[in-house]
Amino acid sequence: MERKTKRDWLMQGLVILAEKGALALTTELLISRMGVTKGSFYHHFENFQDFKESMMALYDQEGTLEIIKIAEEAAKPTEKLQRILNATLEDTTTLEVAVRAWALQDPMVRAFQQRIDKQRIDYLQTLYLEMTGDPARAAVLAQFAYSLYIGSQHVIPPIQGEGLAALYREIDRILG
Repeated sequence: MERKTKRDWLMQGLVILAEKGALALTTELLISRMGVTKGSFYHHFENFQDFKESMMALYDQEGTLEIIKIAEEAAKPTEKLQRILNATLEDTTTLEVAVRAWALQDPMVRAFQQRIDKQRIDYLQTLYLEMTGDPARAAVLAQFAYSLYIGSQHVIPPIQGEGLAALYREIDRILG
């Protein structure tokens, strides 16, 4: 039997969350999917709450902080913004929607989601400020761009890939 890492458990939790939603995210389903015993779960996590917090921390790290880090490798704010937008075009999972639905029911997840949203909007605002020099406009543009990204995932069916890219191009055209 292959040893499972803490990251393996967390990634499987994110897969279950995206596929089936928060109500399906149970220790039993995780154990079944991982093909190991309950002892393996408790080797990595104190309890299910510890697992959930660790999973949300990973979601923040990979869904926000890593993307910002990649964006920061570019020199110009327009190039940084393009890297952020490209990252949103590559994401075709339902994980973002599943986490937001979960945040409506779980105060811990809600706190994580609020912090994640703030980090993302603040970063966009920084980029738009560098591009426009106008703090008020930068704040509005950041909220506008982020709202488009979040809203595009909540339309049924979601607006993804080329459809979302077309919306981004239109915003770019409007903004000049």
